[in-house]
Amino acid sequence: MISLFFTGLLLLLILWDLYYASHWSRNLTVSLHFLQNFAYAGEQAQIAEQIENRKRLLLPVLEAAFHLDRRLVFLNCENTNVSDFVYKRDIFALLGNQRVTRKLTLHCTKRGYYRIDGSQLTTYSMLHTKRYSADCPADTELYVYAARTDVSDILVSCERLMGSLQCAKRLFEDPFAFSSIREYTPTDPMNTINWKASARTGGLMVNTFESTLTEKVMLYLDMEDCGIIKYEHLVEDSVSVAASLAQKMLARGMEVGVCVNADCAAYIEPAGGRKQSETIERLLAKCRSAERPAPFPPVTDGTCDGGSSPLSSHVPEDAVPILISKNAPQNLSAIESFVGKEREAILVVPCAKGDACGIKTPDNLHLIRREVESS
Repeated sequence: MISLFFTGLLLLLILWDLYYASHWSRNLTVSLHFLQNFAYAGEQAQIAEQIENRKRLLLPVLEAAFHLDRRLVFLNCENTNVSDFVYKRDIFALLGNQRVTRKLTLHCTKRGYYRIDGSQLTTYSMLHTKRYSADCPADTELYVYAARTDVSDILVSCERLMGSLQCAKRLFEDPFAFSSIREYTPTDPMNTINWKASARTGGLMVNTFESTLTEKVMLYLDMEDCGIIKYEHLVEDSVSVAASLAQKMLARGMEVGVCVNADCAAYIEPAGGRKQSETIERLLAKCRSAERPAPFPPVTDGTCDGGSSPLSSHVPEDAVPILISKNAPQNLSAIESFVGKEREAILVVPCAKGDACGIKTPDNLHLIRREVESS
């Protein structure tokens, strides 16, 4: 009888393992997604991890694992391993028809583009003699934008340069952008006379219009860092300067464009609005220093698809160029040649704190030196 009992128990365990092996992953779903689309470097973000067992079969032990870039740090280090990636493994016990949701908090230490494209579920047989696994797809992303920094001194210099463009604006009026009504002068064309206003006032009155030109800024960002000694903190400060300038200038109604020589050099035409801000922020989040970056100052528009049309044909003449480069002392002659002798421009040079960084620029190239502490 005892042998028969143990034989039956063994047969029952074998049948249960067979059933469990073929049914444990049915109607079992896992969902991973970032709770926000973006965060700034130094801030926190969250991941929602949700597992749902939509069947009666219970899962006494279920491991859910996924990995992330190591620049995203979990605040709760339990069940995490760090090597080339950060590997996260959570253990669940699910009853039939149960859903479990956990929120994981991350510290975004560096700007970048982060993506989770899958996870792995693992469970075990009743006696833990067998291991069953299944891969689950995921599709969620997080942009970590460059940290904000103080650029008030650069904004003041930029506004001074733009003052010289204001007079030219009055020469080009937009007939569809009405501004105000004023008294007629002999130089005004007849088609600008507002006859209704003239009849009310008893004298000739004319319509005035806004300028067709808008305030434009073109940011040129140098991310070259190919020497034996790396200066990542200077590159990151350069990116923060470009991102902060773009955000503040777009908020003031300016049109902003960006040109970057990074691992995937890119050129964005000057434009305004919230969409332009998002486009620039995402570009700067993705950019990385390259072993062989595009030339700086730019010679071509070096887009990711290999295009190489002359960049000079895309540079608006009414835009104020702002060049941001930690390598300016070595590239000063090329920068002066790119800007020219007639055009006003701003050169921002991040350098290590205590570094002399002594360069002399012509009168039309306004130098702004930034001291950056190493992190």
